[in-house]
Amino acid sequence: MAEYQILNLMQVGFIQNAMYFVGMVLFTWLGFRMANNIYNNANANTLAKVFTSIFCLFVAISMFNVQQIGGAILSSAVVQLGDIGAASAERMQVFVDSPLTIGGIFQTLFVLFILAFQLAITWSKK
Repeated sequence: MAEYQILNLMQVGFIQNAMYFVGMVLFTWLGFRMANNIYNNANANTLAKVFTSIFCLFVAISMFNVQQIGGAILSSAVVQLGDIGAASAERMQVFVDSPLTIGGIFQTLFVLFILAFQLAITWSKK
């Protein structure tokens, strides 16, 4: 495969991954709305809190998965570029090795922060 074909396939993968990410953002927003409604309702029962917590946990796991897929798309493209000897592989490898890359530690910590924030809103008293 030529360099432009590998880069094109990578971009197509990123487009698909971005669509899933938009869905995860919407579900994250919904989780915050659910948590806020429970926080503002003094009569919210424990079952509603448990279901909201489970929903937020599933969204966090799914968002983590979407980010890991994005990282795999980038990593596989870099490996393929290296296999054909493309000069761009070295430059892109620097991005793959960065902690700020797609699916990296920074994004993982951010997802955990969002989850902790949602659970804190859900289980704290007003």
